[in-house]
Amino acid sequence: MTAALIIAAGQTGGARRFEPEKEVGTLSALKRSVLTFQMAGVERIAVVCDGEEDRAEKLIPHMNVVFLHSSHTGEMLESIKTGLSYLQDKCSAVLISHTDVPLFSVETVKRLLEAEGEICVPVCGGRGGHPIRLSAGQIPGVLGYDGPDGLAGAIRAAGVEKTRLEVDDEGILANVRDGRKYEHLISGYEKQGLRPGFRFQLLGDRPFYGPGAHQLLHLTEETGSLMDACRLMGISYSKGRKIISNLERHMDCPVLERTRGGKSGGASTVTEAGKALMETYGAFCQEAEEYLTRLFSKYF
Repeated sequence: MTAALIIAAGQTGGARRFEPEKEVGTLSALKRSVLTFQMAGVERIAVVCDGEEDRAEKLIPHMNVVFLHSSHTGEMLESIKTGLSYLQDKCSAVLISHTDVPLFSVETVKRLLEAEGEICVPVCGGRGGHPIRLSAGQIPGVLGYDGPDGLAGAIRAAGVEKTRLEVDDEGILANVRDGRKYEHLISGYEKQGLRPGFRFQLLGDRPFYGPGAHQLLHLTEETGSLMDACRLMGISYSKGRKIISNLERHMDCPVLERTRGGKSGGASTVTEAGKALMETYGAFCQEAEEYLTRLFSKYF
């Protein structure tokens, strides 16, 4: 599986901070990047943002991404290392981008997903752009690099020949800080055809299970901690506990087994009932999306 890593914290050349909230057409730079990856079929997306309280959820709520935190005053490579440290044992490759370049196309992402080689860079008009595809085998080298030249220096230090993927996509180069220069690209994105979007919920007297609760259980199973799962989702621990309490009330059985641990929040283990719910819901969503996508094509 190929994951995506979006950098929204740290500084680029000239000590400029990233602006993930910057409006690019009708969407923020960060939301546009996430949607493009998701439309291309990338299922695991990590966003590295600064550590301001509750900022992560406000940036892109309910989009099924993981939030990691890094300093807004640090170098971009520091944020990249934060993301790669989290993803290195969870994927076979990583697509790395940042919120200053959010206009790459779905087609470019799909071609990068199919590309071979340890390091793959999309190229348009002779210039390399983003996202950059890095195989999992190259992650340790980047994490161990302490030179002055950022990700580019880490890639050079690896001594691995880069694969240059020629694409007809100016968006891989389009830095939104350059203003009106790339308005024609934004206009093209806004005119894309209709596409279906689905969000499935289970309801009792009120909704009790959907994409958010599903992600919360998955991350709790992955980390062994409800508190850590909440942190990765960018929500408060109290909100996470309310989601679990509401779920258990409707299920009439526990979905988490908890061990008290004071300030650390203790350990949490997903019960067999919780695992069965995740599996059933996941299978239902996949089959329902396939059917409804065919139905959409029939009518639209």
